[in-house]
Amino acid sequence: MMLCASTQLVRGFAMSHRVATPIAGRLIRRLVAAGDTVAADTEVAIVEAMKMHIPVSAERAGRVARWLVEEEAILAEGQALLVLEG
Repeated sequence: MMLCASTQLVRGFAMSHRVATPIAGRLIRRLVAAGDTVAADTEVAIVEAMKMHIPVSAERAGRVARWLVEEEAILAEGQALLVLEG
């Protein structure tokens, strides 16, 4: 059974989930801040890969607990970007 990174539980956060990048690249912009509440399918970040801008969306609703990476960070495919609570 395979789970998407964005739906895996995160240790230390009750009912928390990670939102991950679907592609390797560079985080060029955070679209939400810690403390923001997002709906399912809300775009939360933009990743640049091969000169293309790829939006990353939350698969579920929740509150942004914290960001795990800074803007301009180089990302691996599947790397968690932020933690959602709720």
